[in-house]
Amino acid sequence: MRIWKNAVSGLVLLVGGVWASLALALTGAGPEGSHVARSLVAVALVALAVAAWWWRSRRWGVAVMLLGCLSVYGWVRTFQPSNTRDWAPDLARAPWAEVAGTKVTLHDVRDFRYRSTTDWDPAWYTATYDTDALTDASFIVEPFSGFYGAAHTMVSFGFQDGRHVVFSVEVRREQGETFSALGGLFRRFEITYVVGDERDLVQLRSNFRHDDVYVYPVNASKERITAFFMDMVQRMNGLHTQPEFYDTLTSNCTTNLVRHFEKVATKNVPYDHRTLMPAFSDALAYELGIIDTDVPLEQVRQRYHINARALAAQGRDDFSARIRAPLETAAAPVP
Repeated sequence: MRIWKNAVSGLVLLVGGVWASLALALTGAGPEGSHVARSLVAVALVALAVAAWWWRSRRWGVAVMLLGCLSVYGWVRTFQPSNTRDWAPDLARAPWAEVAGTKVTLHDVRDFRYRSTTDWDPAWYTATYDTDALTDASFIVEPFSGFYGAAHTMVSFGFQDGRHVVFSVEVRREQGETFSALGGLFRRFEITYVVGDERDLVQLRSNFRHDDVYVYPVNASKERITAFFMDMVQRMNGLHTQPEFYDTLTSNCTTNLVRHFEKVATKNVPYDHRTLMPAFSDALAYELGIIDTDVPLEQVRQRYHINARALAAQGRDDFSARIRAPLETAAAPVP
């Protein structure tokens, strides 16, 4: 029993020390990177807890560590999200919308033209969309290379005039800042809804990052797709006026989409490993009947893998139509 109690109290000291060290180093860290010097406070906390454990009792050591972690947590909560930082150029503008009946005017729709992932011509535009003219929605999955289960997910909405607009939930990076999944647990990044043209948000990923991209049509009624679209617009406007922090576990690109997908799903969308490992989120969508289920999932993936079509359509005004065309048509020579 004594050995078991020692093991449990030792584990509390270890886990508490690691958490406090990460929280102190990463919370509020911007482009300058982790605040290593702050971690020394956690080292001092561990030393104090071990001393209390050694000289007094296990309970004293655990109490010191828990009190210290509670103090660090209180300090972490003092950091507040902001919409007024020195943002990276591709995230410089936060989109917002004006809604008048069925008309939705989207401001700061991103439409960059890329020569590479680091060289582009920036552009934004304002456009009005009529929800009465909504025709479809697409669930977009972009698995990352190099990390099992990692992916980015987006949603695109199509209209009768052929236009498509994409909603992408992303980390809003500052100038010189890079994403860190670990940092995303400690109030390091704000979250934003990037709204853009498919020639930007899809083509960037398929043609310039050379990641696999899957564009799955969403199986839902016009009414559900409209509710889906308006739910994303409302959330986007909310973040424009009241910023929030990104959280790797609870508020990332896919967990936010899960809440919106409840507008089109006929079943409850479960929170499981496929939302934390979004490279498999299409399997969840398949299970719920949100995407095609007429053939096995692997065949559905092959059907909606758009990279070859995207490369053939690069730079074309009809990019959205061509990536949805049959492969042999989309790959036809450009006149």
